Amino acid sequence: MHTTIATNDIIPVLERSTKAGNKKPPLFLGWYGLAKSLMVKRFCEQNDYHFIDFRAAYKTFNDVRGFPIPNRETGTMEWFPDEDWDFHPTKRNVILFDEIGQAATSTFKALMQAVLDRRVGKMEFPPDTIVCAASNKLDQKTGCQRMLAALADRFAIYEVAPSIASFQRHLEEEGQSPYVLAFINANSDAPYNFKIEDWSGEENLPTFRSFSRLDELVASYDDATEVTSDPLFLAHAQSCVGPKYGTMFTEFIKLASKVGDVADMVENSRDCAIPSEPDVKWLIACRLISIANKDNLNKVYELAQRLTNPNDYDWKAGKEPPVMQMFVGNGIRRRRVDLDRDETRLRWVATYGKYIVD
Repeated sequence: MHTTIATNDIIPVLERSTKAGNKKPPLFLGWYGLAKSLMVKRFCEQNDYHFIDFRAAYKTFNDVRGFPIPNRETGTMEWFPDEDWDFHPTKRNVILFDEIGQAATSTFKALMQAVLDRRVGKMEFPPDTIVCAASNKLDQKTGCQRMLAALADRFAIYEVAPSIASFQRHLEEEGQSPYVLAFINANSDAPYNFKIEDWSGEENLPTFRSFSRLDELVASYDDATEVTSDPLFLAHAQSCVGPKYGTMFTEFIKLASKVGDVADMVENSRDCAIPSEPDVKWLIACRLISIANKDNLNKVYELAQRLTNPNDYDWKAGKEPPVMQMFVGNGIRRRRVDLDRDETRLRWVATYGKYIVD
């Protein structure tokens, strides 16, 4: 059993592998929808490297080795390379052998030289080419087969486990609506809460990828009221994350549509009614981050404090901030660069600096 890493650890692993010479390239094993491939792409984007997406599952032996063409002048066989060997002439190249566990046995054999020697036949990879791979695991019903031991030995194998903290951070930074983030904050056990051995083969599964698609779906509506008025929304939600969580999320949206104007709650931060439902509280916390400004920031912190402790609005008094004030404070610090020099924000950082999460 491997020590597991989170999705966000993939980039540091690639950085360390690169510094160590990448002679035993990393292979990332884990559930579908964890954004393994996406993190390799981000590694390339951050370093201005050229990304080569080499889908091993779709490749034959000849796709890797090349197509043989006889040279009548020399009397030898020449090998024409596959178009996916798309090496950049000036940038550093990164090859991801994606879905490698679904490759055919003959493809495994062809990849052995590519992974170890950085060449295929006489076609040498450019100097400093970085190699890595990704795959699901054998027991995850994706058609993976046992890799040849000699090929597996060429890789440094890392098991990537679902990390709710990594996914929450992704939704904070790239989510298109506050609703899925709020739902995940209140139902952190939702992603990957299924037994694959009991899967019918016909239901959608609640993976990180599925919840990201749900986020995009919700963002296609103008507001929660439009969502609840759509008779097909339950079907849409279930088609993203499955019957159980599609139903739960639809009920959550119905509650969210009754929250009202969070800006009005901020104006009455010390006296407004605080809802009892945890998911609605998280929705309000998500909205606070987006509506905060230099004129209302103190009241935003007050309301964030009351979301955890309804009878306490003094956000500066505690030795450490309660969970929702911490979420809102960190969200404002990370996402609201327009408030970086605001006096109230700086006071929050000075008060709770040791609890800041990067």
